Amino acid sequence: MKKLILLTLVVLFVGCPAPTKNAARIYIDQGEYEKAKEQILVGLQQTPGDYELYCLLAKVEIGLGDWIGASKAFQDGIKTDSVKAVNWMLKDKNNISVYWQTFYNAAVASMEDKKYDEALKDIGFCEILDPDDVNIYILRGGIYDKLGNKEMASQAYNKALSIDPENPDAYFLIGKALFEKGLYDSAIVKFDEAIKYYEIKYKRVAKIIFQNLPEIDKNLAQEIIILWVGEKKDDLDELIKVKLGIDAGLNAMKGSIDKFYKTTEGMSRTYYRAGMAYYNLKNDGSALENLVKCLELMPEDFDALFYTGEVLIKTQKYQEAISYFEKITEMKDDDLYAWFYIAVCFTQLKDYNKAIDIYEGKVLVLDPKNIDAMTNLAYVYREMGNNNKSFEYLQKAEKLQKEQ
Repeated sequence: MKKLILLTLVVLFVGCPAPTKNAARIYIDQGEYEKAKEQILVGLQQTPGDYELYCLLAKVEIGLGDWIGASKAFQDGIKTDSVKAVNWMLKDKNNISVYWQTFYNAAVASMEDKKYDEALKDIGFCEILDPDDVNIYILRGGIYDKLGNKEMASQAYNKALSIDPENPDAYFLIGKALFEKGLYDSAIVKFDEAIKYYEIKYKRVAKIIFQNLPEIDKNLAQEIIILWVGEKKDDLDELIKVKLGIDAGLNAMKGSIDKFYKTTEGMSRTYYRAGMAYYNLKNDGSALENLVKCLELMPEDFDALFYTGEVLIKTQKYQEAISYFEKITEMKDDDLYAWFYIAVCFTQLKDYNKAIDIYEGKVLVLDPKNIDAMTNLAYVYREMGNNNKSFEYLQKAEKLQKEQ
């Protein structure tokens, strides 16, 4: 009888999970992830083929905020037993979204580190967990875009649109791919679709931000974006309380402000790309219209400021152009090209003294061997009747050209 009892006890003991695994689960439930990790690593030394230990390790890495580590642990578990490891994740229905986000974050991190193969693997696991999430295909398209595989990128973006036909990000990315191929007319069609759906999202989130105002205030919207980008939380909190009339301030509106910024940024970059598509098609009117709309949303966009100024110069609107280049110099005092174009504008306006001040006091200080500035100075001094100074700059320019 004693032998029978002993045998039963042995069978029960063998059927129980390893003590390290049980201890790890307890520590995970308590949020003591470092201790859980210690137990799991001990367990893996004892039973390196235990897929569940790898899955638990992944949980621990998630708790520690290590997305790459969590992804690696899951993948190690899948290598050990692919069916059981994947089923383990799928059965844990309360945490599927967490596992999905883990793989997605790992993919983003790997993409930023230019580890594109790893990123694609992680996105593949996202697809297993939730194949209908449009973000999978947008990110996959971005990865293929980085790899230079435009065809696979387009397939991914089109898949995103098949799931969500009103997704502005997908339209933008398809347009961007067409733009980079030089297919500007086709790109504009996609950019227009992106803008249409961005505007819907923009108005939706703006209603929350401006709920206490009769309409969206464009100046306030710009101020909100500038403060958010500059991480000036105290100033933004005061603006929300005082100017928007929302007593709870930034704490209550942080999520909405973040969505507002992302939507604004998305719509802004689309207007910019559309503007540049028209710019390349030499349609200055439409280029200017889109670039200005970009700046209405993101007033400190350097590229949009620069090309708006350049288009205005092409259309001989020199005084207007100056204001855009001056905005650049206010943000970046050592921007050589902005200063150069301001001087060009004053030259065209025949305000020669201001032109000279900028050519000599800014452009040549930043770039003492700038041949274009010297050539323009030669022209300005000649127009002012100072032939000696004009000849001096011509000689300097010719000498530099010979040295190159």
